[in-house]
Amino acid sequence: MSQTSRIRECGFAAAMVLLSTAFLIRALMYPAASSQFPRFLMLLQLIFSVILLVLSLRIPQAAGAGSFRLADLYPPIKVFVASSVYVLAIGYLGYFAATALFLCGSMYWFGKHGPVALIGVAGGFILTIYALFVLFIGVRLPEGLLI
Repeated sequence: MSQTSRIRECGFAAAMVLLSTAFLIRALMYPAASSQFPRFLMLLQLIFSVILLVLSLRIPQAAGAGSFRLADLYPPIKVFVASSVYVLAIGYLGYFAATALFLCGSMYWFGKHGPVALIGVAGGFILTIYALFVLFIGVRLPEGLLI
């Protein structure tokens, strides 16, 4: 790993620790009756962020490691673009349609998956989310033009 990559990795991990700490402090300010789940999630996020920071600091620096290349930015840019389109699509298409399209599109874009795998994973995920949140808990998920 190059020195630039190592610094970037450590910087990201440190930023995640700081954000997780801030979010945990915010979650502790919520009323006790409604803050158990946010507190749990933020504590879990803080623990994983600290682990990431410790592991990032322990990565040995490779002698003569390659320098930064523009191609190194393609995967994070692809994730950012896919996630941004998904978040915008939820308002127009609704949660279920946007999620199904996001899962199929991102699985196809990031890897080589056949149509059976794409439809199976998207369908199984949508059915699971629908059963858990809509049927059992009664949560209304965002609706759009389609659903």
